[in-house]
Amino acid sequence: MKRLLALALLAITTTTVRAADPAAASLTGHYELAKKNNSPLSLDVQQKGKTATTSFSAAHADGSGAAPDGDGEGTVNAKGELEFKWTDSFDNAGTGVLRHDGKLYHLSLKPSKVTDPRATVFYGEITLKRTSTKPQMSTR
Repeated sequence: MKRLLALALLAITTTTVRAADPAAASLTGHYELAKKNNSPLSLDVQQKGKTATTSFSAAHADGSGAAPDGDGEGTVNAKGELEFKWTDSFDNAGTGVLRHDGKLYHLSLKPSKVTDPRATVFYGEITLKRTSTKPQMSTR
């Protein structure tokens, strides 16, 4: 009886530890800006294990100015955040971090190489919501 109780407690503890592991949650999906604005941006993530590919697209709603597309590859860290390197269609490059916070996701896109500064208006700290658990754009 004591042995059965010990096994049951071990099973519950193991399940609880796994559920608390933030890296276990999949970030795969399609993300859009949490608040609509005149410069929409969308992000797609395809996660397999701890690695992931990303694809993003941004534009001005009126069709003016730069409209970068980009992609990247990265890994999910111990905190459950996706850290990745990206390049865009204007030959800019940088690093990104996607982290989950309740119902929202926070994306940080930091350029490290700026070849065409017209696209940098879309980069920085961005709040997203996941609109689908399936990517809509092509990820590598």
